[in-house]
Amino acid sequence: MEKRKVSLSVIIPTYNVEIFIGPLLSQIMPWANEVIICDSYSTDSTLEIAGKYDVRIMQHEYINSASQKNWALTQTSHDWVFIIDADELPEPQLLHEIDSFLADIPQGVELAYIPRKNKFWGELPGNGVNYPDYQSRLFNKRFGKYQEKEVHAQVVSEGQSICLKHALIHDDFTDISSWWLRNNRYFKYELIELTRNKKRWNRKMQYIKPLYVFFKVYLQKKMFKYGFKGFFAAFQWAVYYFFVYAKLYEFELKEKQIINEKSANPY
Repeated sequence: MEKRKVSLSVIIPTYNVEIFIGPLLSQIMPWANEVIICDSYSTDSTLEIAGKYDVRIMQHEYINSASQKNWALTQTSHDWVFIIDADELPEPQLLHEIDSFLADIPQGVELAYIPRKNKFWGELPGNGVNYPDYQSRLFNKRFGKYQEKEVHAQVVSEGQSICLKHALIHDDFTDISSWWLRNNRYFKYELIELTRNKKRWNRKMQYIKPLYVFFKVYLQKKMFKYGFKGFFAAFQWAVYYFFVYAKLYEFELKEKQIINEKSANPY
């Protein structure tokens, strides 16, 4: 590996990730200058496993992903930061590529996007669902931080950015039950973001957006090559957005009911 000209802090946000944290730390620890576990008060053996490694473990109340990561940025010892989720593993070539980048950082570049290969039922259909699914994970914290968004936030940087070639492998969809539980939490964050931006429910977002997402994943991302697994990968994204906007419809419906009740009973 090329010698980095700058030191690198690695942040791993965690919450009940005992099945993932060991393999990730085994791969990251020999390579990073500093590893920080930013934990949201796990109740499983995540911290027990992490404590077997030479890492800094910090706990912080979780509000949303962006605020958690922005808080963790203030705890790092080094300016350059690599953020990796516990259910991700870097391709071995990615660590070499990051070292090469940090050995000769292009003038003005303060952020590097990393492609992500999303597994589905434990396997990679081709390069994964939604590839390249670029993530803003490697950056200089003096010039960038995460957007103030409830969900799907990316880093906003004052400097220029580039895209790396090698990827993170994301164990995204393991089974239907865990997918549904996770998405039910995400629906809440999506609703907060929609109402914060004063978005109102309409038929286009409810009916057209999910269909658009399905055909984009199924046809443009070529998931049709992978049989039912490919179809379901596209379908579950359509379902996700259908329920996001159905949540907005439900929210507005309840608002109207409260207003009507107050009008009917002014005293």
